[in-house]
Amino acid sequence: MEKKLAGIISLLFHPLLFPIYVLVLFFYIPGFTVFNYSTEIKLYLTAFVFIMTFGIPASLLFMLKRFKVIESLQMDNRKERMIPLVMMTGVYFITYYSLSKIGSLALFNLFLLGVAIESMVTLAINFYTKISLHMIGMGGVAGAILGLLLIYPVDMRWFFYLVILVAGVVGYARLTVTNHTFRQLYNGFMMGFVVMLALFIL
Repeated sequence: MEKKLAGIISLLFHPLLFPIYVLVLFFYIPGFTVFNYSTEIKLYLTAFVFIMTFGIPASLLFMLKRFKVIESLQMDNRKERMIPLVMMTGVYFITYYSLSKIGSLALFNLFLLGVAIESMVTLAINFYTKISLHMIGMGGVAGAILGLLLIYPVDMRWFFYLVILVAGVVGYARLTVTNHTFRQLYNGFMMGFVVMLALFIL
């Protein structure tokens, strides 16, 4: 039962889903509603980001699995992560470039740039050791939110604390269903957090 619940949590907070979560956050959460678009445009942008940052990478992973380039979609083997990380980095940069033409999406696009940079750093780290992709994603979201709180006079500290709490739950889930160590989880969170925070406040 515990492993099943941990698996569901891991799925709900899959790294590929973080960009779409953050976009929806920017669109709809009071206090973070920074884009004044019509509902139709919001749906279009949400669909575009979902396809680019989840649909395409997920399809590529299934293709790699089908052609036995990777043994598992979980990519527990460090060496299996190399090609997917290169692909995801490319997809994130392409999405960032595509949206850079829309000036009003600058803050979200900054987050996408951070995700792309984190993917590159993860790729470099992966040559030497494994690091938790889930916790990199959680750290990135936490860093982005803290960066926004430092830039804008909006008291949304409760949301930052909520993200930290969720990060702890996700970390526990990853310890339960994978062979990650606590150090790999901690290093993943801190890398994602520092990279994204630096990007937002510099």
